[in-house]
Amino acid sequence: MLPLSQRTLVFCPHPGCLQQYGILLNRLEVFHLSLCLNLGEVTAALRSGQHYHLFIYDKFSLSEDDFATLLRLSRNDAIQQFVLVGSFSEPERLELLEWAWHNRVPLLQILERPFSLAQLRMAITSLVDYGNAHVGGFRDGQPAFAMAKELSGMPGWPA
Repeated sequence: MLPLSQRTLVFCPHPGCLQQYGILLNRLEVFHLSLCLNLGEVTAALRSGQHYHLFIYDKFSLSEDDFATLLRLSRNDAIQQFVLVGSFSEPERLELLEWAWHNRVPLLQILERPFSLAQLRMAITSLVDYGNAHVGGFRDGQPAFAMAKELSGMPGWPA
């Protein structure tokens, strides 16, 4: 599960779903939550100075507005990774993953609605912890980008 110090922000326009997210995430031992019904609440949460390791975007659709919102949110340093929840065909999922890759959106997973507690657990446990990363700094006298070359099997961003 997420370490207790990590935070999750959930954006869903339906109050009943937000309540369910609170229950499900608490069962998964995720206790630092911000639950937002609209983008105004999301903006207020981000302005509070909190850092969110995970942003769950429920009711995501392939509309231009949702893509623009996701792109804008992905440029916010307060959010590390995203999980999208919606109803997508396989070609739409692939298109969405490709779009995220080309736009450098840190998309962790896409969950199909309805999803199970096990699927949510799998999404949360796949969260990448950047907490120990030395971004822009030096470790052992080498720049952080040089240390990244030690990783194997990780694809690079497209040019």
